[in-house]
Amino acid sequence: MDSPSKTPVVLVVDDDELILSTLRGLFALETDYEVITQNDPRAALEEAGRRPIDVVISDFLMPQMNGVEFLGHLRKQQPEAVRILLTGFADKENAIRAINEVGLYQYVEKPWKNEDLLLLLRNAVQQKTLRQQLSEKVSALEQLVREHRDLTDRHRLLERELDMAARVQRSLLPSSLPAVDGFRFAWHYQPSTALGGDYYDIGTSRDSTVLLVSDVSGHGAQASLVSMLIKATFQDLVTRADGPVQLLEQMNVHLNRFLPMGMFAGATVIWFRAGSSKFQVTNAGLPYPFILRARDLRVDQIPLGGLPLGLFGKTLPVGYECQERELEPNDVLLVATDGLGDIRGLDDELFEKSSLPSVLQDLPGKTGEAVIEQLLRQAAEFSSGRSYPDDISLVAVTKM
Repeated sequence: MDSPSKTPVVLVVDDDELILSTLRGLFALETDYEVITQNDPRAALEEAGRRPIDVVISDFLMPQMNGVEFLGHLRKQQPEAVRILLTGFADKENAIRAINEVGLYQYVEKPWKNEDLLLLLRNAVQQKTLRQQLSEKVSALEQLVREHRDLTDRHRLLERELDMAARVQRSLLPSSLPAVDGFRFAWHYQPSTALGGDYYDIGTSRDSTVLLVSDVSGHGAQASLVSMLIKATFQDLVTRADGPVQLLEQMNVHLNRFLPMGMFAGATVIWFRAGSSKFQVTNAGLPYPFILRARDLRVDQIPLGGLPLGLFGKTLPVGYECQERELEPNDVLLVATDGLGDIRGLDDELFEKSSLPSVLQDLPGKTGEAVIEQLLRQAAEFSSGRSYPDDISLVAVTKM
């Protein structure tokens, strides 16, 4: 922003009172500048020490000190002031030398023409104004550079903190899923940003192995913090639960107490009984699980109603449904969060509606690892390289 306009200040220094009077009258008549006159360069320096000067016009020959010496002292006091030297013809050589020594703007030979001197003075004032504006803009630019540097430093710090938080969150996910008699687990986790809200885990309850897949509403830092709460809640409650319905009910009550208003979490629980090919499944707002049947080469979906966790406390409008299913050899149970289906193609269609059904039809008979790999490959082609709008978690359970 430019500084407010002010009346330019002109300092005239000459030991000849007639010249001072002449210039004072000329400038008062032809300009609106504030004109200060001094016949002693030492007094002029004291004046310059008390207030800013825009233009100084100094005679060369003065008894106290010559004009070049005076302007040199003034330059140290006020380097931005524009300096003009009045000189006679015999002193032209000294005036030329002063151009470099004191940063002289111009020298004027006596006798001068008033029109030329007025033009020179106006140009000098304009030069000073331009210098001042340039100096202010340079200062503003330097401030912007400093602010940008500060923002860059803070951004780098934030990136390091986000990276550390992401490593902490990933450490909460099981590094490997335990072996369960007759079943093999495969999984994939891909947050849409550094921090995600998807979470999966394995717990044990008496003679059963329990798989949890969850998806916190939204994504980012808040969702990742809630996923940590879900881990603690699941690990605490799973050992005491008698089945998947009771587990989801207890998790719902617990999360309802602690989740911020408007936040919730979808979840699917798979309950594997030891020594059995059967399992129980309960759902709380996640996409329905799939069973890819190897023998018949077909895809079954397990429709299960259930409200997401945390929306209601003990007064759930409806309870959680539970179904029991059985896997035959080479069948694959697939559980996914909604991030996979929400991927959009170039025509803005959803992967879930446009391509997922046909992709799944080609996957029965493949292993869980191959199912996940093929789904991710097809989803990437469908999105044409665009970023994914939500976190993606896939867990596939293959019956051995």
